[in-house]
Amino acid sequence: MKTLGLILETILEEICTGKKVFTPEAGTQEAMEKFQQIAKAISFADSEELVEQCQFGIENFSERLTFSKVMVTGGVTEKGQEFLRKRFASRQQKVG
Repeated sequence: MKTLGLILETILEEICTGKKVFTPEAGTQEAMEKFQQIAKAISFADSEELVEQCQFGIENFSERLTFSKVMVTGGVTEKGQEFLRKRFASRQQKVG
């Protein structure tokens, strides 16, 4: 299982390359559960101002909130770019 930092890094990179809509890979319960990690990472990025603006689609309000879709209507902020630069620099130091 990927850590939140790695998921966040991957998502920010995808947004930088133009991806705006995030949805589960399939309609299965397993895919929906896996997608919740992605939605939570995007929600965290939004709360930390790493991305400009997000809209969350909600599947249901039962026992727990379940996200079905996330649209990033803005892009990665300067703060988000700095996060990616630090992560990249950290990886380079570990390799070198």
